[in-house]
Amino acid sequence: MADSKMHGGKFSDIVPSKDDVHSKDVEKRIVFAPGKFWDDYVARHFTVAPGTDTPFHSHDWPHYVLFLSGQCTAEIDGERYNLEKDCWAHVPSGVKHFFKNTGAEPLVFICIVPKKGDFAGKGCCS
Repeated sequence: MADSKMHGGKFSDIVPSKDDVHSKDVEKRIVFAPGKFWDDYVARHFTVAPGTDTPFHSHDWPHYVLFLSGQCTAEIDGERYNLEKDCWAHVPSGVKHFFKNTGAEPLVFICIVPKKGDFAGKGCCS
């Protein structure tokens, strides 16, 4: 079980969050957040099933994304990127974006946002 008293563990031991998850084929876990070792940001671990994509949307905060496994096509500010394990992406504030799992295995990535960008940081998502 992951809580703020633990200093290490498996992502799979963190209870999935139901906040702001747009599909049953996307799983989100809060790794770090205010009250969980990081006061100003929220680090989320996402697993996206094959063929699943995130909605095309924008926010008034940036995203910092680190890909752990799988592959995807991302559109960020009108540009297309083919991303996979060991790749990264930056989504600036206010820029339309989406990620689509184009592989046969789950797409797994860490997405870091300022605390206002996730319910775990007591922000609101849109």
